[in-house]
Amino acid sequence: MSYRTLDARVWATNCLTDPRLIYSFKNNLLQDKQELIETIDHLERGEPQPADRFPSEMYIASQYVEVKKVPDIFKGGGGWVVSGRFAEVLRRFELGQTGLYPVKLFHHDRKTPFEGEYFVLAFGETKDTFVPEESSEASKAPFTKKDIWKPSLGRENDGLALNSGALKGVDLWMETKMRKVFFLSDRLVEALKAEKLSQKLRPYRCRIVSNLH
Repeated sequence: MSYRTLDARVWATNCLTDPRLIYSFKNNLLQDKQELIETIDHLERGEPQPADRFPSEMYIASQYVEVKKVPDIFKGGGGWVVSGRFAEVLRRFELGQTGLYPVKLFHHDRKTPFEGEYFVLAFGETKDTFVPEESSEASKAPFTKKDIWKPSLGRENDGLALNSGALKGVDLWMETKMRKVFFLSDRLVEALKAEKLSQKLRPYRCRIVSNLH
């Protein structure tokens, strides 16, 4: 099948696998092991979950770890957390079933709070628009028979291709055929850049393609 590139773009981020964004927090949830595994699995697939699956408090896991401040987006306590500033930008756009749930962050003593507001970012939207045959930077995920792909390393723009369906619907989503990556509309990325909130995401541009009939 032949494709043409459209004059449009969306963005991807590999921040989900960035070790610099992982912080050692514990949370106040009393989940059994199986429920925790299910919650993490649903999050990684971009599948919506009830609010009670997410913590209302997190605290630094070790007394020997000193964290003076956290970035505007990071992973901790089993999920992803964004600052109040980051959440305010996201709320301007169409999020669908993706949730932003308030969470209080504390130091190890569970009494001294981190300054500012924070929210758990609960991914809850997917699209099925990835076009592997036009994605030079993607590779098939190992150890699975399913049609699942690994994303670009993020070093090259236009290494991933999505069809025009990516331009419709929500502004933040995951792709059903990809793991460890999420996607953002062009207008959302521009808004995050304007507020100087896009640096940690390191977004890279994706092509939008349409098949030639």
